[in-house]
Amino acid sequence: MKAWVKRGAIALLSVWLVIFFWQAPVVYPQQASHEPPVAQEIRGIWMTDVGAALMYSSTRLDEVVANLAKHHLNTLYPAVWDRGYTLYPSKVTPEVGGKRRDPLLAIPFLPFQDALAGLVHQAHRQHLRLIPWFEYGLIIPTSSPIATAHPDWLTLTQAGATVANPLTPAPRLPKSLQNLQLELVGGNWAWLNPCHPEVQGFLTDLIVDVVRRYKVDGIQLDDHFGLPVEFGYDPYTIELYRQDHGGIDPPTDPRNSEWMAWRSRHITDLFSQISQAVKEVNPETVISLSPNPPGFAYREYLQDWPQWVEQGWVDEVIVQVYRDSIDAFNGSLYNDGFAYLNQMIPVGIGLYTGPFPAPKSIEHIQAQVDAVKSAGYRGVAFFCWETTLWLFKHSPRSAIQTGFQNLFPIP
Repeated sequence: MKAWVKRGAIALLSVWLVIFFWQAPVVYPQQASHEPPVAQEIRGIWMTDVGAALMYSSTRLDEVVANLAKHHLNTLYPAVWDRGYTLYPSKVTPEVGGKRRDPLLAIPFLPFQDALAGLVHQAHRQHLRLIPWFEYGLIIPTSSPIATAHPDWLTLTQAGATVANPLTPAPRLPKSLQNLQLELVGGNWAWLNPCHPEVQGFLTDLIVDVVRRYKVDGIQLDDHFGLPVEFGYDPYTIELYRQDHGGIDPPTDPRNSEWMAWRSRHITDLFSQISQAVKEVNPETVISLSPNPPGFAYREYLQDWPQWVEQGWVDEVIVQVYRDSIDAFNGSLYNDGFAYLNQMIPVGIGLYTGPFPAPKSIEHIQAQVDAVKSAGYRGVAFFCWETTLWLFKHSPRSAIQTGFQNLFPIP
């Protein structure tokens, strides 16, 4: 090899190593402990799997997490279970026919290949809690290898459909991109059957595996850990219902009160199983839940989550109050039937900072945070990082940082 070629290769490698291993400075180094603080006031933010994958692949996780600390946030909820894939190398998904990790992270020549490990490391460097968010819960696209390997795990509508509202992909796209399009917009979303023992075992193992292998501060499930009310008519669930009801079939009305309560109990049992399994591994692990307000959660998704809080299976709740008008927002804070739970555990409020094409202004965000504080809740979480602090944010960077530091004056 010619000398100039060798020198050039060494120079390029050196630059790459500097870029890869350089880390953003710790924002508040005076916080000497390496352990993240207990969140007295929840100041959280959700990060999608796509955002996390992009930042990991571009070696910018350190800058992103440092920026959260600069905005006086203290908790990061990164999506780690989406579209039937994990953000990290899973030991559980390959055992049931799935991929080891999300194909979005299969980047050639990128070492380590573990975005979750990177997120945990950077969050704890900056004294943030890192709570993996199992965003898809019971949702799984029909194109997922797991769904393909286990069609009997999927529940059905009364019409025998696995997808309630199927969509048609763009016809000119390759098949793989058609599947990705449907996965991202919900056009092929099926639902895992919470009554099925193999599904119960899989989801419990999936979550417990993360708690065992990573120094996470908690785990989070959300509104997708439920079941749309029109589902539950698959053969397994029908037979299980018959066994409990002397051979009688489930009601044809999916909103029959007894039928709703029966299915809801199975979701509750699964949540209890997961919570207890996590606590057996590490009693200090925070069980976080981010549901819709109780009435909607039960009526549409059979999720009786206030009972989970009352039973002691949840350590914090972030209720999704995604309202545009401040009047509707305040109405939900005071009238949607969850304020009393704030006396049992920390209850925060999830704020929607807008879709990518139309993110909300810092003034809108400030008004909602002020309303949450006035109502006496224990903090907020922003959905999502991409429209709050990243590329799709509405307001100028300086205005956002000033606004956040005014809202949260103490880091």
